[in-house]
Amino acid sequence: MSANKESFRAVRFEDGLNLIVAERSETSTDRDSRNGVGKSTFVEIIHFCLGSSVIQKNVIYQLRDDGWEFSLSLEYGDLEFTVRRSLDKPTAVTLTSSARDLPSMDVAKVSLNGEIEIPVKTWKGILGEICFGLTQEVGEEKYLPTFRALISYFARSGRDAYLDPFTTSRQIRSYQKQVYNAFLVGLNWRHASQWQILKDQEKKVRAPSSQDSTTHKRSTLAALENEQVRLLADQQRLRDQVTEFRVVPEYAAVQEQTQHLTMQMRELVNESAILSQKISRYEQKMSVESPGDLDRVRDLYSEAGLLFPENVNRELSDVIRFHNEVTAHRREYLENEVVHLRARASEISSTLDTLDNQRAGLMRLLNEGGAVEDLGQLQFRLGRTQERLEEIGKRISELESSAAEEATVASGRQALLSRALLDRAERRPKWSNVTSRFVEVTQYLYGQPGEINFGLNENGFVFDTKMQRRGSNGVDLMSIYSYDISLAQVWQGAAKNAGFLMHDSLLFEGVDERQIALALNYAKKACERLGFQYIALINSDNLPVADLHEIGLRWQDHVRLQLGDSRPEDALLGFRFGQTVS
Repeated sequence: MSANKESFRAVRFEDGLNLIVAERSETSTDRDSRNGVGKSTFVEIIHFCLGSSVIQKNVIYQLRDDGWEFSLSLEYGDLEFTVRRSLDKPTAVTLTSSARDLPSMDVAKVSLNGEIEIPVKTWKGILGEICFGLTQEVGEEKYLPTFRALISYFARSGRDAYLDPFTTSRQIRSYQKQVYNAFLVGLNWRHASQWQILKDQEKKVRAPSSQDSTTHKRSTLAALENEQVRLLADQQRLRDQVTEFRVVPEYAAVQEQTQHLTMQMRELVNESAILSQKISRYEQKMSVESPGDLDRVRDLYSEAGLLFPENVNRELSDVIRFHNEVTAHRREYLENEVVHLRARASEISSTLDTLDNQRAGLMRLLNEGGAVEDLGQLQFRLGRTQERLEEIGKRISELESSAAEEATVASGRQALLSRALLDRAERRPKWSNVTSRFVEVTQYLYGQPGEINFGLNENGFVFDTKMQRRGSNGVDLMSIYSYDISLAQVWQGAAKNAGFLMHDSLLFEGVDERQIALALNYAKKACERLGFQYIALINSDNLPVADLHEIGLRWQDHVRLQLGDSRPEDALLGFRFGQTVS
């Protein structure tokens, strides 16, 4: 690995164990830190040459305006070539002429000096094919493994990559974890992809809120079906009314005439009531009218002890006679009035009968038909009813379709699980290679075998590990090492492979010295036996010198680069950020 700047600390890797050691010199102060010597930058440059994007959180992002260009020498079969990529033009890579025989080079742009320039996307496609056998057909599928995702298990980058054996980033989603690891261990990764497709379908038919739960959907469907039955009856009734409706000509005039007759009859009824009251009052008055009684007057005076003279009697008789005449005239008047009132009452009764007959005829006419406006109102109500029926029908269809789709997803999930279980059993010789390697590695590290599980449940693949030495420091990190070195060995036996495994110093932080020494020794032996490279970046105080010496590993022979923190030129880039480059 090299760069176009003289200050850069170039490094050449060899088959087998390769160590990059970050030294803390005796003259370095407490303020000096190996966190700035270039270990993270080293990993980023490897990934940059292998097609990664450069984002703001990357260390090399700070070099984007300084003309930096990095190179990485690679071998593929009998081919040896170099890939070069510039931060000034990160969308393309340049390959040396010997790379012309790589797969998918038909789109390459060859310069006069024989160098080949291709887009980064094409470069990643080529790497996917030569490292993992990813073809164009695979690239067209949904939820698929990609070179960039898979290579991250062979060159973990950043602290988040060392949290779990089966993930290389916090952002990795559950389906991606399943797809990538299924591919790497030899399981059918398409089953993981199909599980995610079923989950996507399930999201469409299953509500995110409790209000749209299956129970709520069933309740809603029942209510809609009942409303549909009621509206169908209303629809038929309204249709019959519209069909049988007879428009009455001048309906408004007839209706007005009916109202006028009703008002006339109301007035006559009121008048008849008043006449009845008058007749009753007049008859009562006639019953209390009586002529004068002179003898009675005399009796009253006699009882009072008075003696009426003859002339007084004569005058009383005249008064009584006059009174009798007045009473007779009054009775005659009242009798005549009663006769007139009864005649009027009879006339009113006859008129009411006539008016009532006329109104009854008009009412029959109105009841048998109606106005054009009434017909329009009926048709409007019928239209609204039909619209609501269509809405309900559509909603019922959606709910029924949703129920059917949910059933389909559920049955599809079970069917997929059955297929995956059978396929897993058929592929046991492939994935069990990773299992046996993992057991071998953990047995070597701790004297007790760990466990790794590639299981299945209704949600897809389940990946987990179990280490027997949970009490030891860094045992979880060693489970990551064990998984990675197992994958590297299994893939090294494949026709197409990455040919290397790289771990940052983050892997060794807090791990017991004995296990670090054993891990480096195991990696050395595996590389020598199978012919791949193991690259380990490690801090000098994490390097277990005594334990390495005890197991006979001459670690100094495998150091390819030493980085320091005392001088800027000892850093990978030849300077440290925040310091002036000389």
